[in-house]
Amino acid sequence: MTHEEIATRLQEALGKDRVLTGDENVAPYMKERRGFYPGQGRIVVLPENTTQVSEAIRTCTATGAKVVPQSGNTGLVGGGSPRNETEVVLSLRKMNRVRRIDADDNTMVAEAGCVLRDLQKAAADMDRLFPLSLPSEFQCCIGGNLATNAGGLNVVQYGNTRALTLGLEVVLPDGRIWSGLSALHKDNSGYDLKDLFIGSEGTLGVITAATLRLFPRPRQRRVALVALRDLAAALPLLRAAQAESGDAVVACEVMGAGAVAMPVRHIPGCTNPLPGAPWYLLLELATPDPRADLAAALDAALETARRTGGMKGAEVAEDERGGAALWRLRTCIPGTQGHEGASIKHDISVPVHQLPTFVEAALAAVAAEDPTVRPCVFGHVGDGNLHFNLTQPEGWEADAFMERRPRFNQLIHDLVMRFDGSVAAEHGVGQIKGEEMRRRRDPVAHDLMRRIKTALDPDDLMNPGKVVLG
Repeated sequence: MTHEEIATRLQEALGKDRVLTGDENVAPYMKERRGFYPGQGRIVVLPENTTQVSEAIRTCTATGAKVVPQSGNTGLVGGGSPRNETEVVLSLRKMNRVRRIDADDNTMVAEAGCVLRDLQKAAADMDRLFPLSLPSEFQCCIGGNLATNAGGLNVVQYGNTRALTLGLEVVLPDGRIWSGLSALHKDNSGYDLKDLFIGSEGTLGVITAATLRLFPRPRQRRVALVALRDLAAALPLLRAAQAESGDAVVACEVMGAGAVAMPVRHIPGCTNPLPGAPWYLLLELATPDPRADLAAALDAALETARRTGGMKGAEVAEDERGGAALWRLRTCIPGTQGHEGASIKHDISVPVHQLPTFVEAALAAVAAEDPTVRPCVFGHVGDGNLHFNLTQPEGWEADAFMERRPRFNQLIHDLVMRFDGSVAAEHGVGQIKGEEMRRRRDPVAHDLMRRIKTALDPDDLMNPGKVVLG
């Protein structure tokens, strides 16, 4: 069936105003953030409720059309890009309602098209905290966060999106609606079905809403930037801060000197108060306990680092404004890498205690391959997730450098596997790592995933060509 015929059937089922066609209308939904997998689709469906999502999927099933779910379309692995003109983008942007907030239960039911920053604000308005935080939080939506099991800045304290989710509402590949929006913390009545869909990148069904966990809102916050002697000093400082504060560390971000230099060069007013160090650690402590003394806890942890020689210096923010200024050094890194030229990116994780050894080995491997490549290393030291990115050498053409991506990917990913790590830490698999995962994934795990995919989606209608291949 042609894309014109599919569009006509969808318009008959949902109404013309909910089905976009024409290159100009669908163009925003075909953009892919890194430009590797621009969407080839010609149809975008904009349902406004779960029933319409079900009707759209039933119609696609009847026509044989494949479905590519989208929410904020801010993904970095090509997971939301249709591969041909008959794959239908199912955009959940209009499903952006917070259905319920229960301050007593510490839960919020939100639809998949809700922007993450709006959910943070809705929780704050109820004197609660929704702790998921990403640099893209003003654009990304909770549906995509759930579909990729997004991590972000606060995983060390609150966990990935999976840990923040109690229940889901999902439309299955046959159009049935699973209403699993439970607010229960304990329910051992069988398989935990929600965990099948979180992190599945839309390959098993379409997440339309979720019951999310809320937390007491912090009453105190302390932010510090620490210049480190070397990366090995990061973990002892994190552990000292956790111990001194009663486990109040909510974020612990490591940044190499090359990464910190980028926002300083390209963001007006962004400055590094501690220039000259090879590594930096950004620590944030927060607690809802008004009686806690976070200032004393942070000072004690920093004093330990001074005494052991791991710290070259520290800048402790005096207020919220100062804390925000220090955070800009970290959150602006992803957006400024493009100013330096092309970037070969690796979203990887290794066991936390192996981070210094891995980074030393990886930097040495890159230098041996080409000493002119500029490493840009930053990430979440508390959970072992690093963005080990490589910036094109000065004087190189971007295309010429990107032609070397397969070689550098192999170099870094081989090393990651030697350290028992993952080459798909928090961004997901999508299209960019599908073949890579088929080669590297444990064969038993791959077979189990393939069987689950076949059982729930036997006709491969949902986001085909993503996550599980073969």
